[in-house]
Amino acid sequence: MQWIYLSPHLDDVALSLGGLLWEQAAAGESAYVWTICAGDPPPGPLSPFAESLHGRWGAGREAIARRRAEDIESCAVMRAAYRHFPIPDCIYRRSEQSGEYLYASEDSLNGPLHPDEQSLVWVLRKILKAALTPGVRLVCPIGLGDHVGHRLTRTAADGLDIPLWYYADYPYVRRISNWEPKNLEPTVYPISAEGIAAWQDSVAAHRSQISTFWESISVMKTEISEYVQQMKGAILWRVSERMF
Repeated sequence: MQWIYLSPHLDDVALSLGGLLWEQAAAGESAYVWTICAGDPPPGPLSPFAESLHGRWGAGREAIARRRAEDIESCAVMRAAYRHFPIPDCIYRRSEQSGEYLYASEDSLNGPLHPDEQSLVWVLRKILKAALTPGVRLVCPIGLGDHVGHRLTRTAADGLDIPLWYYADYPYVRRISNWEPKNLEPTVYPISAEGIAAWQDSVAAHRSQISTFWESISVMKTEISEYVQQMKGAILWRVSERMF
């Protein structure tokens, strides 16, 4: 069985499902992580917001190259193959009409896609259609937290007209109380102690991103373990057959 996991950024699948991919590999199944926004920043100056994030990550213009290297390391921990798509992260994208930075603040990251980017959904859908082969199981983020990268990924995937599986976007899911997906049925996959350790290590490989969500790697490992215990494993959702 071949699974393809769509990751909006160079850490989302590890954060949300790192232990599940390890368990699938241990069971002889094939898992692939396709990262959508993994392209280099375009030439020219970056926005002050993008520069500030580079500072947080401890990197300059080489930030995305470093993040891709972290992702390769993380995928090796999960025993998954990787593919990096050429779309730049939203913090680097500019309007083709006005040249303005489309997402130049923390607040702009959570909400609808900028009107100038509606065609990007079609472009991504076309890329995915060309890359997919028959018989794979495609897994997409639900889009919890409303990050524009997650919205882009789900909107493009939903338009592929193929059955999809979904995963809850971690750690955003932990910030939403009483969340329950509508018209989706869960499948719970047990995660062993070895799988939890792989999950933690796959996240730790994304060293530049730890400070975005946690005070330390130790805190991250504790919270990942607590999340797995709370969910009783890892969960994938798919559309209920009762809808048809």
